[in-house]
Amino acid sequence: MIIVITGATGYIGNAVAKRLSKENEVWCAVRHTSDMHRIEHIRCRTFDVDPRECLYKRLVEIKPQLVIHLAGVFLSEHRSDNISEMLDSNIDFPTILFDAAYEAGCRQFINTGSCWQNYGGSKYNPVNLYAATKQATEDILEFYVNVKSVKAITLCIFDSYGPDDSRNKVLNIVNQLSDGDSIDMSGGEQKMYLCYIEDIASAYAQAINVLSNMKDGEYAKYAVRGEKTYSLKEIIDKYLILSKKKIVIRWGKRQYRKREIMDPSGWGTIMPGWHAEYSLEKGLRLYISNGGKNR
Repeated sequence: MIIVITGATGYIGNAVAKRLSKENEVWCAVRHTSDMHRIEHIRCRTFDVDPRECLYKRLVEIKPQLVIHLAGVFLSEHRSDNISEMLDSNIDFPTILFDAAYEAGCRQFINTGSCWQNYGGSKYNPVNLYAATKQATEDILEFYVNVKSVKAITLCIFDSYGPDDSRNKVLNIVNQLSDGDSIDMSGGEQKMYLCYIEDIASAYAQAINVLSNMKDGEYAKYAVRGEKTYSLKEIIDKYLILSKKKIVIRWGKRQYRKREIMDPSGWGTIMPGWHAEYSLEKGLRLYISNGGKNR
């Protein structure tokens, strides 16, 4: 299958591209300013998405059978000077991508959503403006489903982790600390669906199988999560035990984020034929043994 993937220079997108490139012809859509080091070791081809108008010509040349969209700009809190960047990456780009792919004959799409679109377990209640842009992209994709009769899946990502992760995640921050160091944290009571990176990559592989059995004009949304939530405190405590690090966590010294998701238990429907294979302990052991976040 010929697959176009966006966001392959990012952490999750890279894992997905690596997984799918083993059995498919993978094209990674990149910007000329992208850091290419993550995809240098992947058996894939790349093409520049700038200027955006070139997408129509490039996708006609590539003739993708499937587009997987993972690219995006994440901002937990926006500022007036970065709204344009977020709208350009999270709404304008995927709209042009979907349209260009459709014009090139592609009729299968896998989109990436966020649990932050579902504050309080609502069908839609954005935690922040970023989540609102993700919902907008999902709504635009549904236009192509309902009007153009493509078939599509959105995979809703919760919390992810794994080795070689340079993102500013709590686990990565703690992992960089040394014995005797201390860190201020919130109360740690917020529950999380922490999903190991290999499980997330396998979810995209399974989504291709599910998509192949869907009808034209059909849309589905699935949650990429395990069966059990863990509090942040439970996760960090388990990490400290397994890593044998002596770090002082000052719980309750920081405020929770605005509209913090405290308990996502039961949110979303898990995709048929997929389940998380890595338990928290198994995933953390691999994360620790592989060095966690690169220095």
